[in-house]
Amino acid sequence: MNASYNWLKTFFEKPLPLPQKLADILTLHSFENESLVKKGNDYILGLDVLPDRAGDCLSHLGIARECSAILNLKLSEPKIKIKEEKKTKTKNFLQVEIKNKKDCRRYTARVLFDVKIKPSPKWVQDRLIACGLSPINNVVDATNYVMLEMGQPLHAFDYENISQKKIIIRRASDKEKLTSLSGLEYKLNNEILVIADPEKPLALAGIKGGQKAEINSKTKTIILESANFNPKLISQTARKINLRTDASIRFEQNLDPNLTEKAINRLAMLIQEFADAKIAQGLIDIYPEKTLPKKLTLDFKKLNNVLGLEIQPSQVFTILKRLNMGVLQKDAKKFTVQIPTFRQDITIPENLIEEIGRIHGYEKIIPCLPCDFLAPVKRNNDLFWQNQTKDILKELGYIEIYNYSFISQKEKDIFKADARKIKNPVSSDFEYLRPSLVFQLFSNAKENLKTFKQFKIFELNKVFLKEKNKTKEVRKIAGLIIDMEKDPQAVFSKIRGEINYLLNKLGCDKINYLKNSDEIFWDKQNTLSLISKNKNLGFFGQVSPEFAENFGIKEKIFVFDFDFEKLQSCCSEEKTFEPISFHPPALRDISGLVDENISLEEIINALSSSIKEIEKPNLKIKAELADVYKNKSLINKKSVTINIKLQHLDKTLSSEEINKAVNHIIKNFSQKLGWEERK
Repeated sequence: MNASYNWLKTFFEKPLPLPQKLADILTLHSFENESLVKKGNDYILGLDVLPDRAGDCLSHLGIARECSAILNLKLSEPKIKIKEEKKTKTKNFLQVEIKNKKDCRRYTARVLFDVKIKPSPKWVQDRLIACGLSPINNVVDATNYVMLEMGQPLHAFDYENISQKKIIIRRASDKEKLTSLSGLEYKLNNEILVIADPEKPLALAGIKGGQKAEINSKTKTIILESANFNPKLISQTARKINLRTDASIRFEQNLDPNLTEKAINRLAMLIQEFADAKIAQGLIDIYPEKTLPKKLTLDFKKLNNVLGLEIQPSQVFTILKRLNMGVLQKDAKKFTVQIPTFRQDITIPENLIEEIGRIHGYEKIIPCLPCDFLAPVKRNNDLFWQNQTKDILKELGYIEIYNYSFISQKEKDIFKADARKIKNPVSSDFEYLRPSLVFQLFSNAKENLKTFKQFKIFELNKVFLKEKNKTKEVRKIAGLIIDMEKDPQAVFSKIRGEINYLLNKLGCDKINYLKNSDEIFWDKQNTLSLISKNKNLGFFGQVSPEFAENFGIKEKIFVFDFDFEKLQSCCSEEKTFEPISFHPPALRDISGLVDENISLEEIINALSSSIKEIEKPNLKIKAELADVYKNKSLINKKSVTINIKLQHLDKTLSSEEINKAVNHIIKNFSQKLGWEERK
């Protein structure tokens, strides 16, 4: 806001502080000072008015009110006196219609006739030039002058160019166009508000006038417009057509609807003075829902607690009076305060307290340390375990993704899912709530395969399951892996190791793996379900190639899908201490042949049961599947290699003890798997 120092002085009988001092005071209490520039015998204060105060401070009167409150000076607003022609009625000249009362909250109009268009007085031109506007003629200059003075944008139409002598405030149609005063043509649509006559638009409401009813040297009769439009609608239109004007900037800031009448009367008075015009009697004023002053209760105890200082009720009363706020009721504990309608930013007691503190002086608040105890926030276990899980998977090279919570009819049909249909989907791709995270992972994989040959992705989020007439939200975690390794069993083994690592890091123990092929998309050979504490946590395994073809994917796909809420119930931060042995471990490898139809799960289960039979508290045995190998020379067989580690806590194991343990494992393998030791 560029404010003229000489203009501000006209609102006060007592002198204002010098320009630099005034700029410093306003900066300290209200605004950010951008500049102070001397223009001739005047000074222009460049004030950065923040959005919450733009509704009342984008005007000289608004800045003057601030000066009055801060400096405790009596404000003298311009006196408005107009002389109306009693025999000439405004209602006989013009009709006004508002199509939608939400678009235009108030519309005020006056008619002036016998207007003489000529240059405006020099003092008006000087003030407009000082504030960055170019003088045009006495009528247009008067509208700009009142806008800068009072903050209310106004417009003047040439009455003779208005068809059927009627003004309509409506939305434009898609085929309409308007040529503005600057000569630019704008294509309109039904999201743009216009001022129109019965034939065509006259102006972009709240933004720019049009050429049809432009004021020119031949104009004799004019219509003055002072309105209050929906601020959101004006803001959207200005951005859409890429045109922000002084008027639109003000209308965007929720102006006081009660300002329109005062501003149009001030404008009529100036045009009567500048153009020797006559004013028709009466005012057209359409005001469907009047804006009344708000009433707020100001509690002194809350006031002092919020500000951190003691302000006496008498001081508060004086400050409120300086701010043009009335006190309707008062007692020793609270005031009932009436907020003037030009302060649309004050809606709650805290806003009022902020104003009192600002005028009293924030510098009077003594800094002190908080006297209360800041209790640490209680840990949210859901977020903790979610973050832990995500971090572990990221360590393993997985990339987290986020998908919408909806699936299409096609995905529902492919997975034969029982999904809840949405009543008003935004598109055909979002018709159903997803009952599983896995569905969208396939679409993610298809897109990623355009760029990458292998990757690991996961998502941790909610799914929506149908339960009779209700929809149950369940948090799940699912991942998808595409690996270039040719042997699917090797990839399966690697993923199992990653899942074991995840579960161990989360503190989940006693996990059992069972063969599972219930889901329609799993490969029956390489699929396992996880069981812990009699809870089915979920599944992981290879997707059947036939199912992957539904998504146009030829690569081998591996997926895991766990119920995160069940998984979280098994998580623990407790750690079990295991003593460290000072004696060297014994390492052995055994290789043998098994039938090619023997699954990895059967091998691992046989290995686990063998270890349990021979392991003792002071004898620790660890074994893992090291390699699975098959070629043409192994007919109906595959080669399996197991790594075994044995370690005693109290002594070094002898060869006899080592061989006894290894032979027991081989014997179990022979009985359960038909193991044939390779020579």
